Amino acid sequence: MAQQQAEGDARLKAESAPPAEGPTSVVVAVGLLALSAYFTIGGLALPDPDGWQTAPGMLPILLGGSLFAMSAVLLVKAIRNGALRASLTEESGDSHLMRAVLAFVTIGVFYFGLLAYLPFEVAAALFLFVMLWLFWPEGKLWIRATAAIGMPILLTLAFAGIFELPMPGQGNLVLWIQYLMVAR
Repeated sequence: MAQQQAEGDARLKAESAPPAEGPTSVVVAVGLLALSAYFTIGGLALPDPDGWQTAPGMLPILLGGSLFAMSAVLLVKAIRNGALRASLTEESGDSHLMRAVLAFVTIGVFYFGLLAYLPFEVAAALFLFVMLWLFWPEGKLWIRATAAIGMPILLTLAFAGIFELPMPGQGNLVLWIQYLMVAR
């Protein structure tokens, strides 16, 4: 009886313990560390015409620094929770790791590829649709498409329309549409 009680207590304790984190946590943390370094270095490269208080790079430096700190904490926590000891097979398949890698690749393609050749709205819609497809596969196609098209338009209306801030990317979708309407 006492042995059964001890086995039951050990099994209950093992079931209630948090599972070891897998390698996905390390991949995400390292990717975020690299991204934060990119933002910080980019912010430091911007000129400061009237001193550091008015430097346009302050926001990227602050965001990059805070992202670096949070990513470092995430990396340390993942390592303490056994992420380096866990094997790829301990996670539910390789899907978590693959989705994390695909997300970083998609972000890179969006930032370094699509925005270099397309207007923000088109590039962002493609990016959001792929991200929703990766991380919300059970979602209905029309909802994913509506969200992927609607969000960039709302962002453009808010930032370009209200705050008069230019959006990243090549060209201006609104001007392209106006040109197509007038050219006919």
